[in-house]
Amino acid sequence: MARIVIVNELTKTEAAGSQNRNETKLHEFQEKLLKRFNTGGPVHERPYYASMEHIITKAGVPYDATAGLTDGALAGLLKKCRTWDFDISNMIPDEKLFLFKGANHRFATLGHDPILGLIFGTGNIMTNTITCVKTPAFLSGIPVLTTNHVVYTSDFKDPRIATYGSTAVMLQQAAERTKDQPGAFIASLIKQLIHIGTDFYTPCGIQIPGANLILSNTQVEKLTGYISSGDIFKVGTSAKLADLINLLISTLHMLMYDPSMNVSRNLYSARTRKIVLYSNMIATGSNVIWVGSNMYAGNEDAIRQLDIGGLIVTVQRLINDTEYIRRIKEEFVFGGFNKKIQGSGLELEDISWD
Repeated sequence: MARIVIVNELTKTEAAGSQNRNETKLHEFQEKLLKRFNTGGPVHERPYYASMEHIITKAGVPYDATAGLTDGALAGLLKKCRTWDFDISNMIPDEKLFLFKGANHRFATLGHDPILGLIFGTGNIMTNTITCVKTPAFLSGIPVLTTNHVVYTSDFKDPRIATYGSTAVMLQQAAERTKDQPGAFIASLIKQLIHIGTDFYTPCGIQIPGANLILSNTQVEKLTGYISSGDIFKVGTSAKLADLINLLISTLHMLMYDPSMNVSRNLYSARTRKIVLYSNMIATGSNVIWVGSNMYAGNEDAIRQLDIGGLIVTVQRLINDTEYIRRIKEEFVFGGFNKKIQGSGLELEDISWD
């Protein structure tokens, strides 16, 4: 029961930002972890190159950029005396970009994919780029990947989405840099993993792997509202923790077995399974009753507190352990009966037919 409470508390949905406790803790952990890396390599940035100092000192990632680089935006930044490490005037897109709409950038960018992001998100961080699925298509064509440059000011602020680049070149540049500077890849991968972790339990959530390769951004957003990668991770983690607790209880109880007891080891094992089975049923039943009563009272969000992982484990044990206990009891009963009818227990006399 403590497992259910703790898991639900750690996976509680909170708005992104500084008020998010998990995000704040993860960013603090990221800062401590990345401080161990050296700020090696060139300090000044250029297209397809993010300096090591940028990677390890800033919490943000380029594929979180939502504002485009326009003439008006550039003029406004120049008025604020912003500077850049290279000339960005030729990186203003000739046409308006239609990569995504506002907050649904999570469902258009591959950096926010929990699996594909390990490749594309890490590469984006190393190269100051953003990779999107421009033409996600389900029964309407082949999804097209596009990569745009993201330009930062010299102090690594004000990220702006600039002209189109090349996805192949981005991956090539990231691969070549990994060979020359493996620390940049490791730091970027750590940053990628922590960034996905900060977005897991926010209102928008994180899409299930590969969703935007076969569905439109709108469809992915709707799907994520019903089931997200955070939900899958929560179910899997809860189930594994339940299995671990069951294993610990079973091991401790079996260690208490005394051969001098008038009980076979197999029968004692059946008792162990009963203890674990009843414990799981009590914990799962309590959770189902709590969630059901809260939903009945009008709190529809209580369904997210349902311990699905523990419920799966309980059902599995109901099926497997019940059969095991029945078989052990059957062997015990019929085994004892067989000994009786063999004669030693009943003290039967031999009958002569002569």
